[in-house]
Amino acid sequence: MQSKLKLLATALATAGLLAACGGGGGADTTPRAKVTSVKVMGDSLSDSGTFGFKFTVQGSAPTGAGSTMIWPERIADQFSQSLCAHYRAGDENLTSYQEVASCTNYAVGGGRVNPLGAPATSPLSVLVQIQAAAKAGFSADDLVIIDGGANDAADVIGALIAAAKGNSQPLNAMVAWLDSKAPGTSTALMTQAGGDASKFAGLAAGAYLQTLAKTLAGSIAQNVVAKGATRVAVLNVPAITKTPRFQMVLASIAQAAGGGDQGAAVAAKQEASFDALVQAFNAQLATSLAGQSQVALVDFYTEFKNQINNPAQYDFDNVKDPVCPITGVDGSGLPTYTFPTCTAAALSALPGKSSPDWWQHHVFADSFHPTPYGHQQMSQLVSRSLAQKGWL
Repeated sequence: MQSKLKLLATALATAGLLAACGGGGGADTTPRAKVTSVKVMGDSLSDSGTFGFKFTVQGSAPTGAGSTMIWPERIADQFSQSLCAHYRAGDENLTSYQEVASCTNYAVGGGRVNPLGAPATSPLSVLVQIQAAAKAGFSADDLVIIDGGANDAADVIGALIAAAKGNSQPLNAMVAWLDSKAPGTSTALMTQAGGDASKFAGLAAGAYLQTLAKTLAGSIAQNVVAKGATRVAVLNVPAITKTPRFQMVLASIAQAAGGGDQGAAVAAKQEASFDALVQAFNAQLATSLAGQSQVALVDFYTEFKNQINNPAQYDFDNVKDPVCPITGVDGSGLPTYTFPTCTAAALSALPGKSSPDWWQHHVFADSFHPTPYGHQQMSQLVSRSLAQKGWL
């Protein structure tokens, strides 16, 4: 039965790829590129089990056989390759870990381009992951997949909210990093802001994210492309303000502004400014990666926004509510979730639901990460991008 379902899924995915490529009618569906290894760097969206689970609804096993296939694993499967986590955490903060040389998924949950406060050699840094993969070596037969920046963007939004409430420490750490890269940046930004602290915060946030985008692109050019990789897929940052996590943040901003139409207007303005920061990162990433034939930039931002705005087109039936149960509250008053106990079997057995399959076409597993079906949609997006480059 499982083999029949896999054949059906493959057929459907192939139909989508052929449509994207203008093919069909008996066209050869064998991947056009020879790929002997898939190597992944990134964050929780791409993590195959650094912490012993995946950041989505769990399958019959948390990792390995029987586990939920996340999007890079689905891509690898199309090339008859498999993935496993390169880093194996010794604790939840990754202060200790082991490396498994035979596993080529370097992505780590919580990964950032610039994990402020983490040791310089921590694999929480996507740049460190890239350097580790480069040390192991790239070849012309590799497919390299990289995502990063979403957690950095979330940090920046959080820093701006904190600064508006009187806590400038997170933003100051970002400004200090900017000054370490280009001395005098903060002085120039304050001059540009005319001494206005609020304007300075916005300018600093944008400059920080744009510098991160340049840094990530520079590392890809220097440590991946220049080291021999000829097929590199890079995802930009999705529209994170559309996640339940940030919709809850925006709802509290609206409430603090008096609620009603007035509060909604304030929240909408804030959402637009936060989203502009994400777009600034993405625009800089695109500019910095431009002209490299070895790189395919995957527009996850636009696709994710389309999924939220046009769910029926993607066969989503819920774009707002996480399927995993809330298990706690964080320091900001936002709900927390426990992925190891959020299993497909447990969700299907929940009483009072219309069907055991009630959760399967939701977008969100928790307030920030996709369901297995969301991962399927991500893999199809990446597959189309690979096909357009002639790599699939």
